[in-house]
Amino acid sequence: MKKHLFLLPVLLNVCNVYAQNIDIDADNRMEWYREEQKIVAVGNAVAVKEKDTLKGDTLTAFYEKIQLEDGTQKNQIQKILSDGHVILQTADTSGSGNHFDYDLPMQTAVLTGNPAKLENARLGEITAMESITYYGAENKSVALGTVVAKNPEYTVYADKMISFFDEDKQGKKRLNRVEIYADSQPVKIVNNQATVTGKRGIYFPIENKLKMFDDITINQNGDILNGDYAETDLNTGISRLLATKASGRVSGVFHNKKKK
Repeated sequence: MKKHLFLLPVLLNVCNVYAQNIDIDADNRMEWYREEQKIVAVGNAVAVKEKDTLKGDTLTAFYEKIQLEDGTQKNQIQKILSDGHVILQTADTSGSGNHFDYDLPMQTAVLTGNPAKLENARLGEITAMESITYYGAENKSVALGTVVAKNPEYTVYADKMISFFDEDKQGKKRLNRVEIYADSQPVKIVNNQATVTGKRGIYFPIENKLKMFDDITINQNGDILNGDYAETDLNTGISRLLATKASGRVSGVFHNKKKK
């Protein structure tokens, strides 16, 4: 069975929550600023669209008047902010952080926190100490700052993850490619068989394959392999370690295992 390593696509569902009408309420008060064209909900504020929910200590919704085909006008939300104890909830995904900013015209959604977190029962979870951002116009998501992506089979550690999306034959969005980058620490991928480190990597979810580049180390039960480039088929678990033309070598250290 194919297991996705990264959870960023679920932010697409979060964004779709706020595309149309939104019901907003709060425990303490609702404030309407007519000149600024905004509504502020204070105290356990909640925004609901069908079965999807955004919560926070404070919610701020900015709106504009739009002209309808019948000549009437209506207020349409252009941007919504959530601050303090932010919780996102869709049918199968939850998220948390301290600030959520969704700009409808710009098609961008930003979740920040310490950490920002998205969790899905099927795909696993992703946390980022800086932010998780979805750019709708560019069909990509970016997670920054001590990023950790977990599922039942793998854990991935990186400083940056960039996910790119396309559409399948039915016109549904899907994850096409994920790029992972190191900064202060190497990129690291861990499962119950091995630990792989390097400076950067690319994950191809459709093929369920992973490529790692530059200063690669594979530690498998104490056996160490070093090279410049590695390919792993996550369906079969088979990896290939290669050297670049510059270095021209692949090295390994193997330890004798005592029989029990």
